[in-house]
Amino acid sequence: MNEFARRMKRIGKAYKDILDRIPASPSVNQRYTFELDSTQLSMLLSNASLLVDEILGADNETGFWFWTDYVNPAYQRGTAQEFANLAQQSAVYAAGQESVSAILLSEPYRRRLILVRARTFEEMKNISATVKADMARILTDGLGRGQNPLEIAKRITEQTGIESRRANRIARTEITTALRRGRWDESDEATEQYGILTRQLHLSALSTTTRQSHALRHGKLYTTEDVREWYSINGNAINCKCTQVSVLVDEAGNPLYPNVINMARKGLEKAKQAGLVPNYSHCGCGRKHAA
Repeated sequence: MNEFARRMKRIGKAYKDILDRIPASPSVNQRYTFELDSTQLSMLLSNASLLVDEILGADNETGFWFWTDYVNPAYQRGTAQEFANLAQQSAVYAAGQESVSAILLSEPYRRRLILVRARTFEEMKNISATVKADMARILTDGLGRGQNPLEIAKRITEQTGIESRRANRIARTEITTALRRGRWDESDEATEQYGILTRQLHLSALSTTTRQSHALRHGKLYTTEDVREWYSINGNAINCKCTQVSVLVDEAGNPLYPNVINMARKGLEKAKQAGLVPNYSHCGCGRKHAA
């Protein structure tokens, strides 16, 4: 994500500016002496901390850029996708939910949105805290060891790249999670409002990079609670390309339209034959909670 890279560069520059403001003179054994006291350093780091929060948006829960430009649209898109999916399968739902616009203006949707935004803001605060701790560590370690200011600046630049890659990984996960959560939440709302019974059909990417435990869920049915729990453990949400599709079921949990299940399971068989999910018969991964 280019936006994170751009913002991380600004953060790196802020810590280099701190370094430039500290007088340095060569000492013995290629070391440097830095003229500063604890009060000055504390003030400089405090100012940098505030700037990091501002750059990353960790100082404004209601309008920070990552929420406004990325996560909120993803959640809205997931809600719209679930609306289209359920409206095709259920006449009751189609009659009750007139349009996506009506959903987006509803009180239940607004309540859901508040929770998603709060989660995203906490994640942004965590990113900000990590960046500040890492940058301060690089700077103070270099000062304490009497390193050449150019070497310290180089390490700050390298750390900026590390922080950018880490933030991008988290951002991709958060955006994809918001998309999925939009679907799950609307599915749960349909059950609560209209009594529609659904299960989540797991569809794996079935690519060469697919984790076996993810591939083995392909074509199986789960409750939304099962899916939420699975994504919350073992790093399952990180770099996951799987998706879930709501399908209508009867009271026994059997799909009303089984063709889509059969098609998904045929896809898994082809993937097994291609060697994408080895040791299938010996692994119980992904079978827990299957309907």
